[in-house]
Amino acid sequence: MSRLSIARAGALVLALAVPPAAKADSGRPDAGALPVPPGGTREQVLLGDRIFHGEAAGGKCAECHGDDAKGTANGNDLTLGLWIWGDGSVTAIKATIGHNMKMAPGMDGRLTPADVDAVVAYVWAIGHRKD
Repeated sequence: MSRLSIARAGALVLALAVPPAAKADSGRPDAGALPVPPGGTREQVLLGDRIFHGEAAGGKCAECHGDDAKGTANGNDLTLGLWIWGDGSVTAIKATIGHNMKMAPGMDGRLTPADVDAVVAYVWAIGHRKD
């Protein structure tokens, strides 16, 4: 095996070994620095981040809204503070997520009511952060 082949193989192993959250400039907000919604907790925001990014409860939010939550062709940008389906309150975000879950059963993972509350807290936080 040539030195070039060994170097390429090593680079591939390294690239696969680095978790997505650790890769440079993924655009993923730092959940620890996000605001906490009224009535919510820091723990909910942190769990919501993990669910949103598919690291817990089979969450699939990032598939449509993007890893950076800035939207794709299938899901709107959640970071702008511009709310299409409500006023951006915890209640409105929860109603929107509940509606989406009813319209496409199973597409949002295996979310319990506590998981939904965590995702609501995270979505509220990314839409209300001050950069």
